[in-house]
Amino acid sequence: MHDLPDFVYFDHSIHVTKGIGCSTCHGQVDQMPIMWRENTLLMEWCLECHREPERYVRPRDAVFRMDWTAPSNQLQAGRELVQAYHIRRLTDCYACHR
Repeated sequence: MHDLPDFVYFDHSIHVTKGIGCSTCHGQVDQMPIMWRENTLLMEWCLECHREPERYVRPRDAVFRMDWTAPSNQLQAGRELVQAYHIRRLTDCYACHR
């Protein structure tokens, strides 16, 4: 279970809209006999994606695909998606701490 502290603001809808897939954060939940925490969700882990979203963004039609894997040209494709989806590198404190 992901239980973020009360001082952390997180909105699933903006991440989904911007092309961040469920399995990026939650892992392949369709392959988990019971749910477990795939990633730490510590601030540094989140900032890694916020600093370089091109490494993680995928086409919107693949957001809910648990078996999606990044293509060999992920960085180039990701840069194009970052531009197309108007993704900003939000690394200021206020992006998550409100």
